[in-house]
Amino acid sequence: MQEFLADRSPRAFEKVVDRLLASPRYGEKWGRHWLDVARYADSTGNDEDHRYPHAWKYRDYVIESFNKDLPYDQFVREQIAGDLLPAGDGGEVNRRGIVATGFLALGAKAVAQQDKQKMLYDVWDEQVEVTSKAFLGMTVSCARCHNHKFDPILTKDYYSLIGIFAGTRSFRDANSHVSVVFEKPLVPKAEWRNYQAARKRYNDNEKRLRLSLEVIKDQAQSLLARQHSNQLADIFVASRRVYENGANLDEAAKQLGVDSVLLKKWVDFLKPDPQKVRGYLDEWAAATAENRAGVAGVYQARFAKRLEAWGMQLSDWYTKYQKAINENQPLPDRPSFEEGEDRFFFEVYFSDGPLTVSDKEKKPFTEEQWARIEQLHKEQEELKKLTTREPELACAIEEGEAVKQKVLVRGDYNNPGEDAPPAYPAILSRYDPKLPFTGSGRLQLADWLARTENPLSKRVLVNRVWQWHFGEGIVRTPDNFGKMGDRPSHPELLDFLAGEFIRHGYSIKSLHRLLMNSSTYQMASENPSAIDADPDNRLFSRFNRRRLTIEELRDGMLAIDGTLDLTMGGTLQTGRGTDGENNQERLSLNPEKLKRRTVYLPLRRANLPTLLNLFDFGDATTTSGKRQLTNVATQALFWLNSEFVFDRSVQLAQAVLADKTADDKARVASLYRRILNRQATPDEVTSAVKYVSGSPKSPNGNVEQKSWQSLVRILLCSNEFVYVD
Repeated sequence: MQEFLADRSPRAFEKVVDRLLASPRYGEKWGRHWLDVARYADSTGNDEDHRYPHAWKYRDYVIESFNKDLPYDQFVREQIAGDLLPAGDGGEVNRRGIVATGFLALGAKAVAQQDKQKMLYDVWDEQVEVTSKAFLGMTVSCARCHNHKFDPILTKDYYSLIGIFAGTRSFRDANSHVSVVFEKPLVPKAEWRNYQAARKRYNDNEKRLRLSLEVIKDQAQSLLARQHSNQLADIFVASRRVYENGANLDEAAKQLGVDSVLLKKWVDFLKPDPQKVRGYLDEWAAATAENRAGVAGVYQARFAKRLEAWGMQLSDWYTKYQKAINENQPLPDRPSFEEGEDRFFFEVYFSDGPLTVSDKEKKPFTEEQWARIEQLHKEQEELKKLTTREPELACAIEEGEAVKQKVLVRGDYNNPGEDAPPAYPAILSRYDPKLPFTGSGRLQLADWLARTENPLSKRVLVNRVWQWHFGEGIVRTPDNFGKMGDRPSHPELLDFLAGEFIRHGYSIKSLHRLLMNSSTYQMASENPSAIDADPDNRLFSRFNRRRLTIEELRDGMLAIDGTLDLTMGGTLQTGRGTDGENNQERLSLNPEKLKRRTVYLPLRRANLPTLLNLFDFGDATTTSGKRQLTNVATQALFWLNSEFVFDRSVQLAQAVLADKTADDKARVASLYRRILNRQATPDEVTSAVKYVSGSPKSPNGNVEQKSWQSLVRILLCSNEFVYVD
């Protein structure tokens, strides 16, 4: 700020623009805008919300592309068909292009949907939606069931595009009970084949060792269960005397002839627990002193019957297992017992219940069995050391089998109509079903979207950049240039900017310079002379006053107090798959507890962070070229009650008080510069010093730190900090 104010040259502002465009922070800021358009998130959302383990690579690709000023036409091609483009270094794998197709791969997916054909059409529909809105500003998906009601988009146009994405692979296994999303290797094919072969050898050996352990555990557990199944009723009654009447556990175990440790497990299992819903124990809980022996006998009979059936399953499997061992054939999978078959048996026998046997505990096994278990554990550890590291992967797409798509009448895949070969929307090109599409047609689609003659793609992007600078676009509906969208306020300007964008090689940074160095951008937020003529500022007669985005608010406060972590790239999310519905691991990481820039925080679609939702972040599920803007009481309460804001005030207060050479006036001036980016007026300094001086003194005579924290919070929650004029 001081350098800018001291620079009297006519290029002072241009230097600021150039400096900011050269900063790595530029890509993080402007890449986030594009991630809104690309509906970026780190999980599938919908039903089970599975993680996208490599989504962050697409996010980093976007940030890098903005920082390197990747020409926009190339940016478009890579995101639609990067896997089909040659590698820039002439190598076998276009790593960058594959990662870029995360644009199509990272949409919301209902992977647990059991109507798999519907699931696939929903995914293809979502890909048509994001592509048409992001690059064309068209709501093509409205034509899924009928011709678009407002725009000249035919149902046939829609299914011609659907066919392109139907010929694209988005799942490794779409037909499994829970569909598995596709992950594409970023290494040469030979290296990937070698890894798969090594992984198969590892899996085969791991399965052999695991099943060997299971056989020993089954033998010990079956013996233990048979020994106690005939006295289960007595164990029930004795356990109740212990947990209900206070009987001595050791004496009860001695009378029964069972191990006291085992009886203790039964006592803990059968004792009522208000934190657990266990309907299978309702009969036992309701039993009275007169009938409890009979009720316990019913449990014993059920258990014995289920144990016999499970034993027969294991015996049948063991026969097949031994045969496979003897003939050196692939080992059959061990049968599994589903919880829903018999909840009581499952909890007792499998789920760490009283009769569950662990290979980590020596007691249930013979000396010979335990020696074998120790040997198998040792072999497992040795095998882990030999594990081949997984090659780098990306959440991406790749070419599948070309499809002969038909129009689906009323959107029903059971009701196919006329053929819909790959084609572009007729209104935007000469409709010719014999266009030279190859493969899925994605590469031709990418080229068509990026080519200079395309009437929409450049105007849509130019309008987006204008809106991200000015708060409103020349077309105020950035994702919809159709009939129901807004008419451009300055159509000739939009055309001019699109032409300049092309002339400068599709450079977004050049577009920034053109806009930011204009008199329109440098106008003040107030222009009294234009209020009557332009009350809604549709003519951009002044700069739109705007509230900071949540990223600017959060990252700004961390930058001001010096705790912002500027590490670039990478991920804070681990693992694959989903979590239990009520598992805390399913939640997104709390942005109030972290110091990385907001753009790097992983986003779980099914549970976005409360802080982001509070300040209009969006749902990360649909294309969002323009965030909604709300002004509600809960936002004000955030500034009053947030631990995050409190922590920032502590950090800043400690920082200003650490300078023992500064007096209170200098400290106030420092806070104004750091938080509000301006010098404090004499009246503001006097008022602030009076405010902090009115607080109680600490024993050493200094003003209490809390008064400075309070002053910091006043400045942080002020409109001058929260809003840009």
